[in-house]
Amino acid sequence: MNVPLSLLLFAQLIGTAATTTTGSEYVSLEDQLLGEGSLTGRRTGRLYCRVGIGFHLQIHPDGRVNGTHEPNSLSVLELFAVSQGVVGIRGVFSNRFLAMNRRGRLHAIEKFTEDCKFRERFQENSYNTYASVTHKNHRTGREWFVALNKRGKAKMGSSPRVKSQHVSTHFLPRLYLHEKTEQGFTITDRHKERTKQAPPKPPAPKRAINTGHKRPQTVKYWPKFRFG
Repeated sequence: MNVPLSLLLFAQLIGTAATTTTGSEYVSLEDQLLGEGSLTGRRTGRLYCRVGIGFHLQIHPDGRVNGTHEPNSLSVLELFAVSQGVVGIRGVFSNRFLAMNRRGRLHAIEKFTEDCKFRERFQENSYNTYASVTHKNHRTGREWFVALNKRGKAKMGSSPRVKSQHVSTHFLPRLYLHEKTEQGFTITDRHKERTKQAPPKPPAPKRAINTGHKRPQTVKYWPKFRFG
């Protein structure tokens, strides 16, 4: 290899390294998760909790998290996969991510952080539970779950009453499919297909409507011819 050519290649490598380190902006965790092609398993729908009279988890634009009995725009959520068994929950209308702080309190934030990661587990009763990946009871190892009380308020995940066996932590995903397609088939009998169907009945004659006006009578006149 010639010396000038090797120097040229070395200069190109230095230039590309400089642009990637100093010229480009810092890529946040949210941009990495929401980047094109890095996000898989998007699911849009609602999370229904069967506690009390039944509530849908909703995220407000001001960061509040609670439940509503009647579904609305605040209860439309987007669940996306972060890693195997770990999901993130975003409010479509509020554009905020569900998070749990170190005290176990549920809230919503604008940027996706480690507090927004929840471990999704499928229960035997067809409901799901969502436990915080980052925060838990480090002394006993007990996980902190997303939960609502019977009045629709968010419960503290650090509460000893919030367990995976309690109905307050059970959520049923009610997903919304943008494209619904139905495919099916029918089995028919050949003998039934060969039988001739009865001819359709002729339509009943229309009845004349009495409008109160008499129809003019047509008078036929035959002229008489005389010869002679």
